[in-house]
Amino acid sequence: MDACATFAPEYKDTVRDTKLALRSAALFSLAVYILLPLGLVGSVGEETIAAYDYVGALNQLVGSTALADFFVVCICISFLISMNTATADGGRALFGISRDGMTVKQLGKLNRFHVPGTAMTLDMTINILFVLFIGNIFGILAASNLGYVLSHFFALTAFILLRKDRPDWPRPIRLSAIWVPIAGVLAAVTAVFTVVGFGWFQTAAGGYGGTKEKIIGLAVLGISILLFFFRRIVQDGETPQWREDTPTMPETAASAGVRTH
Repeated sequence: MDACATFAPEYKDTVRDTKLALRSAALFSLAVYILLPLGLVGSVGEETIAAYDYVGALNQLVGSTALADFFVVCICISFLISMNTATADGGRALFGISRDGMTVKQLGKLNRFHVPGTAMTLDMTINILFVLFIGNIFGILAASNLGYVLSHFFALTAFILLRKDRPDWPRPIRLSAIWVPIAGVLAAVTAVFTVVGFGWFQTAAGGYGGTKEKIIGLAVLGISILLFFFRRIVQDGETPQWREDTPTMPETAASAGVRTH
């Protein structure tokens, strides 16, 4: 779902295609996240799932070792596709962030294939370092989910602040006013998840959420902040400030006389 939003600027019809992509991805994901756990636990039992015996679960479901081996290959291919999607998603996000002046300029360049190769390479390198220094999937989730969940919190609160600070800004994709309090509730819930999940009650059981993973997660976020200051101070020659003045309307919309109500 986040990949659909990340690539929205590249859709042929940005408004129509963004709506279709987000809605279809959300509905598909909602169905899978509800039906798959219910079907899997109901079919193979909680003990098999708790033991992470997915090959054993496949054997029970399909009743054939050869067929189970085929599905294991399919799962491995799906992991490869997921890794490719994640790298493209992260690279495109870094590219857009750089173009908006929020990180170093080098990440905002396209290579000869017209893709953000430098940003994708950085994303891939960070993922490889996670695997090398953490080594298990749950530890990687613990280290990376801090930034991932925080990004949702910042996106939700940014939506609320933009509605307040830029009420007349053109909005090709419009949401009704009821979504503002809904976003506030979701932001509060996400903040609670972040504090509880990363701080008070998370233990190192199973290699998930230990001190090392927390330090790595914080270090990655800290480096991103340093890159922001490097961009503004060194590359752009600006003085950092808490609030940036922005026009009430974009220059192109104001000159064209765009109506927003």
